[in-house]
Amino acid sequence: MVAGAAAFPAGDCWLARARVPEPLLDAMAHEAFAPAAPGLRTVCLRLRGGRIDALAPAVVDDDLPVVDLADGIVSSGWVDLHTHLDKSHTATRIGGHHHTLREAVAASGEDRARWTAGDIRRRMEFSLRTAHAHGTRAMRTHIDWVSAATPPAWAVGQALRRAWSGRMELQLASLSPLALFADTGAGAAVAAVVAEQGGVLGASVQPMPGQRGLLERVFDLAVAHGLDLDFHADEHLQNDIEGLRGIARLTARHGWQGRVTVGHACALSVAPADEGHAVLRALAEAGVGLIGLPLANLQLQDGGEGRTPRLRGIAPLREARALGVAVSLASDNVQDAFVPFADFDLLQVLALGALAAHLDDPLARWIAGITTTPAAAMGLAWDGRLRVGAPADLVLLAGRNSAEACGRPQRRVLHRGRLLDAGLPDFRSLDAPGPTN
Repeated sequence: MVAGAAAFPAGDCWLARARVPEPLLDAMAHEAFAPAAPGLRTVCLRLRGGRIDALAPAVVDDDLPVVDLADGIVSSGWVDLHTHLDKSHTATRIGGHHHTLREAVAASGEDRARWTAGDIRRRMEFSLRTAHAHGTRAMRTHIDWVSAATPPAWAVGQALRRAWSGRMELQLASLSPLALFADTGAGAAVAAVVAEQGGVLGASVQPMPGQRGLLERVFDLAVAHGLDLDFHADEHLQNDIEGLRGIARLTARHGWQGRVTVGHACALSVAPADEGHAVLRALAEAGVGLIGLPLANLQLQDGGEGRTPRLRGIAPLREARALGVAVSLASDNVQDAFVPFADFDLLQVLALGALAAHLDDPLARWIAGITTTPAAAMGLAWDGRLRVGAPADLVLLAGRNSAEACGRPQRRVLHRGRLLDAGLPDFRSLDAPGPTN
């Protein structure tokens, strides 16, 4: 029996005529499947018991229903490596338009005084529901942590991590200004809580006096507690990439390869080419991952009152990958002081990133940046490749190529092999009493 879009089977089935990006197949499996287009292979997948039970060049007649995907692209569920759920959906109540990082930080900081546990939970859960409906299976969120005291959003995030277990794998990362670690007691307090509750230690690294020593202190805390590290690094357009250089150096010194990620790195876009490439090589050799964040960087870099920005502020993602850096793309901020529009949709992020950074044919050539690469950075049990035994957490795109999939991002989402029937939440559900969007 062949099922169409209107009648998806409620149980086990075959997915026929799927186009699978080569980065989502084990390298040894490529030749088993016919090329469908550059970077894509034609694969039929059998789903049983919530997992991929078989991959074959053609459907086997075993009486299971068959869903004909008509050459639509199939991906594993998205993995969003850099988000800010605690700030999400505050843009309307904050008001105004913010075109520089300094303006956005100030506006968000003022709004933070109005955050209550109920307000935070309502906005964060709305964001999780949105991301899940778009096809995201795992997410890391930064939580603002500006003093020794544990912020209320951390407790809310931990509660949601437990509540969403089995649907979304949620990781929490502390986000503190690097200057906080000048207070040894405060830095130690943050690291102790993060370690006790299974989080990731993070800091925002911008040019400042004493940067080198403070970075060393963050690494010392991470090594002492066995913590992964996630930095906002050199999110500016000055000719200063010492933060990134120091992170690469300290990662190599401490043997922390594969446990450190950096987001933004906008300064690399204006650094002299030889210096920028040297830092990228150092990041690659140290095993530091780079996260491209096109939405926030396009919004906040080279901004100013009454003028059109000239510079894109996007890290050199193509050069980074060519030099061996593990490159991801992520949502970052969503409908807050930093990014007024967005919806935790990694397909939208991939499409915009492809335009901003010339990531040609993104579904075939850059899909790893929202699937397997961030999965490795998060240490997920499933790396996101489609193989026998893998969870059937899939995104079924209507588009047959990058032009169609990014231009008209229609999709169906499977969770454990079943069609996800939860639609996108209505923004009006945020209109509850108290401080909301």
